[in-house]
Amino acid sequence: MGLFSNNKKLCPICGNPTPRLLPTKIDGQPICKECDSKIDLPAGAVNQMSLTDFKKYLVDFQDNQALQAEFTTTYRFNIGFWGCSVFLDETHGLFRMKEDSGWVFQGKELKSFRISEDRSPLFESGSGTLKCTASDVPARVNAMADTIARFHMEKQEFERREAMEGLRRCIDETNEERRERERTNDLYRPRFDVPAPVKEFRVELTLDHPYWKSFDEKISAPEFDRDYPRAEDYLRTYREQTEELHLLASKLMRMIDPNAGETRIGGGAQSVQAAQPTVTLPTDAVSEIQKYKALLDAGVLTEEEFSAKKRQLLGI
Repeated sequence: MGLFSNNKKLCPICGNPTPRLLPTKIDGQPICKECDSKIDLPAGAVNQMSLTDFKKYLVDFQDNQALQAEFTTTYRFNIGFWGCSVFLDETHGLFRMKEDSGWVFQGKELKSFRISEDRSPLFESGSGTLKCTASDVPARVNAMADTIARFHMEKQEFERREAMEGLRRCIDETNEERRERERTNDLYRPRFDVPAPVKEFRVELTLDHPYWKSFDEKISAPEFDRDYPRAEDYLRTYREQTEELHLLASKLMRMIDPNAGETRIGGGAQSVQAAQPTVTLPTDAVSEIQKYKALLDAGVLTEEEFSAKKRQLLGI
């Protein structure tokens, strides 16, 4: 109100004063902050709406308030620092893309999803099954062993020459000359600038919803340490990230079909594992074992690592 409100231009929806500065407009008419706060639409969608369309949207958004009040987050997956997050309410079969605001979607409104690395699929929904495709990233990283070893040899040689130069010049060198030499050496110090096998992961959701048809978000993939690259370190980070992506995919698949199993493609013969009954093992244990088995088939885990994790989950 007051200085920053325009009492002469009232909201065509509710009649409240509208902002003087940069108001959101529908059909060329500014709307108030309260109506503006209810907008949760894809970028640019509101610009295509008539006042009649927007009034219908507000009615639908109000009807969604019951689900918003019911929503309790049981799982959260962050998509990048500036990206969105996926919030799941597994108890009620609901999900949303904004914390404590915006649309709450029902599991039945999730038509399909796909999680990929660059353009290659990792996890995607199928008919009654979660399709898990084996990645060739571990093999590609291991194939870089010679490149990484050569870098470390070059760096060691550079540091040896740097130390010898420092010893030779330490007697006659002033402090300022030493600092300048160190700055110059740092400019030419070897850095491991070889691109990692994967640039980014991508999470795509397709919805059956009157206002949202899809979400498409990208996640940065791991990179090699430029100063101390190690295949083991990269693969550990990669494994942690793909494990979390597999967990997200498993939970999304259960939103679509609570009884869905998993199909593994690549890394050997294709196999299908049905969902395990909860009467024999806790649901969480079954889910975790399936997750680690997929990673074993993908070549990310060794047989020993999988067996140890399985024994831990089963308590044996």
